[in-house]
Parts: sequence; C-alpha cells; structure tokens
Amino acid sequence: MCRRELIFFVTFLAVLAAACNRPSGDLPRRAGPNVLLVTIDTLRADRLGTGVAPTLDRLAASSLQFTSARTAVPLTLPSHTTILTGQLPPEHGVRDNGVDPSGDPTDTTARLLKAAGYRTAAFVGAYVLDRRFGLSPGFDIYDDQIPRDPNATERLEAERPASAVVDRALAWLDRLSAGPEPLAPSPFFLWIHLYDPHTPYNPPREFIRATAERTATVEERYDGEVRYADAQIARVLAWLDAHALRDRTLVVVAGDHGEGLGDHGERTHGMLLYDSTLRVPLIVSMPGIVAAKRDDPVSLADIAPTVLRATGVALPATMKGRDLLAGVRLKPDTTYRDGDADVRSVRLQADLSDLYSETEYPRVAGWSPLHALTDGRWMAISGAGATALYDLHNDPHEERDVSAAQPSVTAALASRIDAIRRRAARPAGGAISSDAAQRLRSLGYVASSGQLSPGDGGAHPVAKIDAWNQFEDALAALNSGQVAAAATALTKLAATNPDAPVFQTTYARALAESGQAARALDVYRRAAQRWPTDALLLHDLAVAAREAAGKASGAGASALFDEAVRADRAALVLSPNSAVAHNGLGLLAVDLNRPQDALKEFERAAAIDPNNASYSMNLGNARRALGDASGAEQAYRRALEVDPRATDAINGLGVLLVETKRPAEAIPLFERAIAAAPDFQEARLNLGIALQESGQTARAADTYRQVLAAPPRYKREREAAAKLLAAIGGNR
Repeated sequence: MCRRELIFFVTFLAVLAAACNRPSGDLPRRAGPNVLLVTIDTLRADRLGTGVAPTLDRLAASSLQFTSARTAVPLTLPSHTTILTGQLPPEHGVRDNGVDPSGDPTDTTARLLKAAGYRTAAFVGAYVLDRRFGLSPGFDIYDDQIPRDPNATERLEAERPASAVVDRALAWLDRLSAGPEPLAPSPFFLWIHLYDPHTPYNPPREFIRATAERTATVEERYDGEVRYADAQIARVLAWLDAHALRDRTLVVVAGDHGEGLGDHGERTHGMLLYDSTLRVPLIVSMPGIVAAKRDDPVSLADIAPTVLRATGVALPATMKGRDLLAGVRLKPDTTYRDGDADVRSVRLQADLSDLYSETEYPRVAGWSPLHALTDGRWMAISGAGATALYDLHNDPHEERDVSAAQPSVTAALASRIDAIRRRAARPAGGAISSDAAQRLRSLGYVASSGQLSPGDGGAHPVAKIDAWNQFEDALAALNSGQVAAAATALTKLAATNPDAPVFQTTYARALAESGQAARALDVYRRAAQRWPTDALLLHDLAVAAREAAGKASGAGASALFDEAVRADRAALVLSPNSAVAHNGLGLLAVDLNRPQDALKEFERAAAIDPNNASYSMNLGNARRALGDASGAEQAYRRALEVDPRATDAINGLGVLLVETKRPAEAIPLFERAIAAAPDFQEARLNLGIALQESGQTARAADTYRQVLAAPPRYKREREAAAKLLAAIGGNR
C-alpha cells in the first residue's frame, strides 16, 4: 500500500506515481489535492515577466515555469481538446473550431477525476467552447451560458468578460465550502477559461496604459486585456488563500495559443505556425516543489498526464503526454517515508511526437494546411509541398529559413511530421460515407465520399497573409454593422480569390445584409455547387433561399422554399447535430404552415444547443401555436434564463400570459422589452392589450397612441392600434 502522510504532494513524484499507478479500482480511498486549471485564450509567452501580468509573474516566481511550452494548434477548441485529453489533434480528431465531435472521448481529465471522487466544474468564457463541441462530459457543472446575437447565434466569437466567468466560478467554490461535505476529503477539479485577450481587444478603460483610450495602439489594447484577465486570476488565488487551500491545490495556468500581433505579417492566429502563436505561458504550482524555470520543450498535451499523476489516477493508454512533475526537486523540509530512493532533479526527455503542432485552418481559404515539429533547437514547418527549418537557438524569431543548409535535419523532421499525420484517427477535414454522398445527390448536391475540403495543395498561407488580413478587416466591419465598407472590400477579395470558400460565403453574406438578396443567393448557389460538403454553407444557402421566397409569390416562392428545405436537409446529412439547420427547417415549416414539423425541429435544435435563447424562444412560439401553454412557458423561461435580454422571448412570454388570462403578470414583461428595445412596436402594442385586459383603459389608450406615432414601416402594428383604440373609445 502506498502510504500518504500529511505532505500528500509527494504523489507528484515520478517514483511514487510509478509505485501507485494501479487501476483506479485498486487505489485506496484518500483525499487527493484540489486541481485548479486556468486557461487564458490568446496569451503570448512573451507577456510573462514584463509586468503586464503581475499576478502570473508572482505565481511563476514561486512555481515551475516552462518557458518553451507550445500549443498543438493555434485555435481554441482543438487546443483545449488536447489540454483535457493529453492527445494531439491527429489522435483526438478535433482539428478546427466550431466542429461537432464525431465521438465521445471517455479518457478526459474531467471524466477520470470524477470517477476518482472529485467534484468537477468548468466555467468558460466563449461560445467556441460550448458544451455541444464535446468538452463537457465529466463535469458536474459546465457553465457555458454565453449571450449571443440573436441574428448570428452560431458566431463563434460570442464571449463574456473574465469577471463574469470568475464570478460564477467563485460562487461555485463558495457553495462547496459552505456545503455539508468539507472540501478536504472530497477534492475539486475546477477549470476556468478566460477569453479576453482574444480579438476584439476591448478591456475596461482602467487596464489600458495609454494617455487616451482612443489613441491606444493594438498592442496596448491587447496588453490591457491581459492585465484584465490577470486581475481576475488574482481573485481566484485570493479565494484559495482565504480558505487556506493554496497548500492543498495543484494550480496549472496556461495560454491555449498565442497571437501574431504582426509577427510574420499575421495579426491574429490560426493561419501560420510560428512561435508567436505556438509558444504559450505554462505555470505549474504546488507547495513543496522548488521553484524553477525550465527550458525543456514541452507541449500542452503534457497537462493532462501531469494532473492525473499528481492526483494518483492511472493514466489511460490513449494519453501520450509526459508528467511535467516527474523528477522535480523538493524543498529541504520535504520528506518521503516509504523507503524509496531520493528523488533527483532530471531533465525531461522529450518524445518528438509530443512537440507536434498543426493548423488545418488555412483550408477555409483554399490554402495549404501547415504542420510543425520541434526538438527544442530546430523548428520545421511543412506546407504547400515544402519544409522550412529554423534554428531557434540562434534565430528565436524564426526569420531565416536554413533548410538548404541543414538538409538532413530538415528531412528527418519532415519525415517525422508525416509519420505523426499518418496515425490520425481520421483525415483532416473529415470524410463522408458513400451513403451520405448518395443522400446529398438525392438532394441535388453532387459530392464524392472523399475529403470535405481541399487536400494539402493550395497556396502557402505565408504568401497569402496580406489577403487574410484584409479579409479579417472586412469581416470585422461586417460584424460591426459597416455593411457598405465590408461589401466593397469583400467584392474585391472574392474576385481575386475564387478558390477561397470563406471569402465567397462572407461576400454573399455582405450582399444579403446590404439588401442585394438575389445576388447573394446566386453566390451561395455557386459556392454550394463547388463545395457541396460544407454543412454551414448549405445552411447559409437555405437562409438566403428562404429570404428570397418571402419576397416572391406563386410558383417562384414555392420553388425557393423547396430549395431552402433541400439545402438544410443536406446540411443535416453532413452534420446531423447541426442545431442551426434543425432550427432553419423549423422556421421553414412555420412558413409552410406545418406546425407539427416546426415543433419537432425546434425541439431538436433546443436539445442540441440548450444555451441558444433563440432556439428556445422558437420552441416556445411553436408550443404556444399548438395550444401547449405550459410547455411554451417553460421554453420561454429557459430562453430568458440563458439570455435575460432576449426581447423576443420576453414578448412571447408576455403574449402567453395574456392568452392564459394573466395580463397583470405580462405588463412588466412588455415594459422590460420596450426598455431594452424602444422601437419594438409589437411589444408596445401588446403592452396596450395587457393594460386593457387588466382594466387600465386610460394607460392602454395612451400606449396605443404611442404605437400610432411610430414610423410608417410599422404598418401592421399601427393598424391594430387604431382598431383597438377605436374599440375602447380612445379617439374621443
């Protein structure tokens, strides 16, 4: 039996872990350390030690700081999948953001710790880590309620500030500490994800170190977001100190990837594989461990095995990373009393497989994906049929390609990259079955059963980075409502980059939002014929066809509705759990007066994506239309639980309350909707009805008059208000 005395942190040591690494069912019951994992999105390694993140600087000074840590992917979802599984992207299969998981991984840190008796919770800062993308299993609490734009519910950039995330996390810790079971015998695993250093950089004013906020540079704004996130981490560490838990808690802090900030021409991340976006901070803190800076090349894939060995949980065979605490030095007063040999400080021996990185993201623009491998000194980056080599010791900013001078090193690393890629669980971009291809053909979309996206051909992203920067500028303008400017820029980009799927579809979106529905539909159609295995593109086509159908009549409208239905059904062939496609079919069923079909689709969408207020609101409308008042109220209240500002759901619930003879309860709801959206004339009209139904005739008449004063575009509401006002004699 492995006897653990007061200083349980000796379980970190490799020699003890080896002695106790039996299946979890054979382990004696014991109180393991708490585990706090903090991941900070888009945090560059070079921000540590500069004063920008004082909390992290202090933590690093008393901990193990790994100065040569790298992410496996410079994208949020695949990077966090690596962090929580200890697997590289070719193994776990998550290669991009926004991709529904094809399987249900059982060997995640959360699941294994939960099975070992841990209480588990996660609090994430962005929709890109929503539960639907596969990381929630094993967490008792997975708090991912991110407010989303009702007109763009699938936009991955939806986020909430670090303070909101930490508020929720600390509230959970407070509940644990006040509960019937003390924290010590039932440890916790808490994952906190802060998104703030990600674009757009809009930190609270007090965190920007510039004379005036409007003159702050991009880097000053980025640093302001880092300071803000750092201040929120300080709150979490202060909570541990206040509850005397720091000496019983393993703390791991890591960036998920870096940020270009102009290095190599890349402003953000995801397109290139230089250290500006690969190198990240990595801090491992535990009392009893001698603080040190380690320059061993390590990977974020090493976090999961480190946490599991520290807690005495057996590592599954699927986990390939290393224990970062193996062989670390202990402080002089630390003793181990099981008779094992003294633990000596040893340098980690890197398996090159663990130091692999990739980005498949360039495929969205029709460009070559990139793959990289380092042994600590040499960094090889392969793409577009060539491999570049950089000497990190003499050229840390990777400015000089020395592949011609070092052909043997280049060939060896390139060969190793190919070997790692060949062991992929599934090909990058995925593949479709012959059955799926046949179903697509039956819906009018011709596709083979091969790759969903172009192979390794296409331009090297380095050669196209200027075009990508222009695209990001245009997309930012479009997202901020500057439609005309965005459309102008995207017209040129789409014309000069005909092989870039994302350029074409974003151009179509800009056309639609600028009122050019027919042109938008034409662009979507041509794109869908060329890339028929892009589920989101097919849904976008469905939306465009539905909007066109609403403006047409007769046989033309019928044909467009049919096209929209076929496109969303094709999207579901490719992605059966596409909530947005199910919701799209629900809206089409409403248009076509098929209420039962609409109900079925909205139920499916809301089940897949329960944090989407729009889907729950649509479900409420469908249930109300079918006479299910109780079910409708439940759906509306769920929408408001997710997003209290969802004015359509507020209005829908108010209408339901009026219909169920509860007008007095509806009045404050309509007032709340109008306060949030003063031009919401439908809610104002409904407020008048609720006032009238509750006997407040004078107020009702005044409200109807306000509707009558609304702009002419509110013709329907104005006509209804005039009739209601006349009925109560309000014209006198």
